[in-house]
Amino acid sequence: MKLSKPLATNDSQKCLDLNASDILSAPITQSQTTSVMNESLTRTNSIPLLDQSAAEVSTATFEITTSKNESQIIGDRSAQPFEEIPGPAVLKIWEKYWKFVPLFGTQLFSSLLINRFTQGRLSWNRNVTPLKYLFNEYGCIVRINGPLSGDIVMIHRPEHIAEVFKQEGDTPLRSGIDILQHYRLNYRKYRLAGAFSLQGSEWLELREKVEQEFEQIASNFFDRIDAICDELINRIYKIRNRQNEVPATFHEDLLRWGMECFCNLTFNKHLGFLESAGYNSTSETSRIVNAMMVAHKYMSRCETGFQVWRFFLTPFARKLFDACDVLDGVIGKYVRHAQNKLRSRSPQDVEGGSPVLEKFLLNEGIRPDDLCTLLMDMMILGVQATVNSEAFLLYYLARNPRTQRKIYDEIVSVLPSSDSPFTEKTVRNMPYLKACLQESLRLRPAVPYITRLLPKTISLHGYTIPKGTFVIMANQITSQREENFEDPEKFRPERWLNSKKEDTDFSYLPFGYGARSCLGKNMAEAKMMLLTAKLIRQFRIEYDYADIKSSFMMVNVPNKPLRFRFVDRN
Repeated sequence: MKLSKPLATNDSQKCLDLNASDILSAPITQSQTTSVMNESLTRTNSIPLLDQSAAEVSTATFEITTSKNESQIIGDRSAQPFEEIPGPAVLKIWEKYWKFVPLFGTQLFSSLLINRFTQGRLSWNRNVTPLKYLFNEYGCIVRINGPLSGDIVMIHRPEHIAEVFKQEGDTPLRSGIDILQHYRLNYRKYRLAGAFSLQGSEWLELREKVEQEFEQIASNFFDRIDAICDELINRIYKIRNRQNEVPATFHEDLLRWGMECFCNLTFNKHLGFLESAGYNSTSETSRIVNAMMVAHKYMSRCETGFQVWRFFLTPFARKLFDACDVLDGVIGKYVRHAQNKLRSRSPQDVEGGSPVLEKFLLNEGIRPDDLCTLLMDMMILGVQATVNSEAFLLYYLARNPRTQRKIYDEIVSVLPSSDSPFTEKTVRNMPYLKACLQESLRLRPAVPYITRLLPKTISLHGYTIPKGTFVIMANQITSQREENFEDPEKFRPERWLNSKKEDTDFSYLPFGYGARSCLGKNMAEAKMMLLTAKLIRQFRIEYDYADIKSSFMMVNVPNKPLRFRFVDRN
């Protein structure tokens, strides 16, 4: 059966002329759908989680093969049919225009179509506002009916999100990033599309191989992270002006801090991202940072609008591929160095303080090329998520001086002397600092949406949701609803003190959930808490400009420069 039937409308339920691709596009081929029923996806056509600033249309029609034994509906057997779920209508004319995309193939063409069919009633503006609009317009469950790519269901209530996670099992299917898969499989001719794009049992096997190392990585290298935080503090002293304000490029300094931590933890190398020589435009560190920023920018742009790069290499795709080539070359170099070292060492010599990279290479289940793609995903997505989360945390603290003072008092109570060193134990013994991190992640989670492909037919809010439906869980909207958090728009870390909320419901999911949750959660939290503690003990952080909100570029990114003032406390 097909999941692309048009919605019925009546007088009480007016529908916007809005394409499903304005919200999120999810191209799924028929061959993929068949494999989904067998609980695995082909990596070359996984479902993308995209920036919703422009529309995309796929040539594929989402069909689900039926069998004699239909899957049992999870939930209420008296649920209303799927077609009754409210949502905006979609003009079938998109299908007519799709064949001309390779000829016109520009973002301009895409924008003209969107403007024509939405009549300017819904501006995406690279944030979550349109999803809020749809929930407010149609209710807590919204169906986007696509003429080409199958239907999409969007939810935000914790109990609905819980129901989706409850039945996903050990091998959940989520969205991938099409352009990175295309780069690896078609451009570089790799065997696999990358860890982020793995699905089903393949992802589960990889997770089991690397999860233990990720859990230990922060503890083993805590002293190194502490030293890198000191380097950033020294950098702040150098770049702030007479008003103690850092330049508008401070986000790059945070990115260099994140990359130095990453390279120390994985390559066992200190590359000097924050050193004066590292800022030279010809240095390896500057090449890496520039490639990171370009890759992040054009990955987001290539994942929006019509994916014309499937037909020919577009300028945006070329810039992304060039940036990825730089990162791939750097990663490959250090992987080869680690391989050469291991040839003269026994596996027993690698135990203890050896870098994670060498331990991964000794794992017979991880091939070197698979490791390269894993590390690139960690750079482009993981490091960016950590850095931007830290940026939002510093912003909220700068906007709340009383909260900042409470953190300082907590630090002094644990470390009375200004020379007392931070340790993993002392940082973990700062509950108010942890509460501030949780509150910042509630307001600005790294990824504002979680996606799943339903492996079973379920019932949500009185509606039947068929097996194979693509579900978007708007976790950022969930955590900003009054019914889930009192005064949800306010930064109130106190709500997390002595609270078990994150363990009891699904209104707070900053790192995802289950088998597809973030592998680097503990590592990211340790780095952010340590850097924040050291900055607060050294400085009073202020911000005097317009409110900073978020832009969605695969992860939440501050939409304004981080022009903080770092005022000495002593």
